[in-house]
Amino acid sequence: MEKGLTPIRTARTISGVIALVGMLVLLIQRVLSGVLVMAHEMLSLAFARYGNFTGRFAANNFAEDKKLLSLLQQLKDFMPTAESMVTLLMVFSIVLLVVAALGFALPKQFTHVLVAIKLLKWVPEGETAESAEPPMSPKTKRILTVVAGSVVLLVIAAFGIHSCTEHFEARNMQLVREELDGTAVMYIQAQRAYFNKKKAVGTDKQLGLATIPSGKYFSFTARKSSLLVESLADIGKCPAGSRWEVHASLSGFLSKDLKFFCLMPKNPECLKVAPDFKNLVRQR
Repeated sequence: MEKGLTPIRTARTISGVIALVGMLVLLIQRVLSGVLVMAHEMLSLAFARYGNFTGRFAANNFAEDKKLLSLLQQLKDFMPTAESMVTLLMVFSIVLLVVAALGFALPKQFTHVLVAIKLLKWVPEGETAESAEPPMSPKTKRILTVVAGSVVLLVIAAFGIHSCTEHFEARNMQLVREELDGTAVMYIQAQRAYFNKKKAVGTDKQLGLATIPSGKYFSFTARKSSLLVESLADIGKCPAGSRWEVHASLSGFLSKDLKFFCLMPKNPECLKVAPDFKNLVRQR
């Protein structure tokens, strides 16, 4: 009975090691992916918190809040790099697992490949290496070439599809924000223009906003002193029917000032749709 590491046993042993490394990389990728999800939620909530009056006051007057806001901004800037790293880890783990599967399925051919790339060498039992293992036939070489090419194409296709999906989702979210923020800014500017002339808050008719056509993602309703925005369908994990509001009012007794107050949905997932919605009043 043959003992020791034969070429086939060697190939399968190496394949097993590669498979373990691939599973370890995949585990790390999944853990980091979960951390990124929590980081996104934390950033959305944090910037929403620092976007209101008390948050801005704290960030402008307390050193701890200034430092925390600076760290949050650095984390936000690092997020695209971290997402790319997670994607690369996923691709790397898939490649390792595919290589391991080929090693288990085709151990003899896998051994030839390892020898060809100088990771292994034949140890002949007789006088020559040829007596221990015959050279790879041209047909086998063609099969391995086709298999290797197919694996590479599949990995490239998977990576391309994943990248295109991320790009489409990012572009779609950008369009959602442009529609929501753009209409809110239009309402704010219309109220400010009316206030500059009449020193009062304008109604929907006075502002010329009695009818605002619905967009692709939201319906818009201008009321006596507010703008109501309602999502027409689910946006990511933010459910349909979620509401954003902009309210206009006057403050002061002798000298009137125009004030705006923005309301966002309570669902944390909806904060990701337009995290700077509350800051539109300060920006415009």
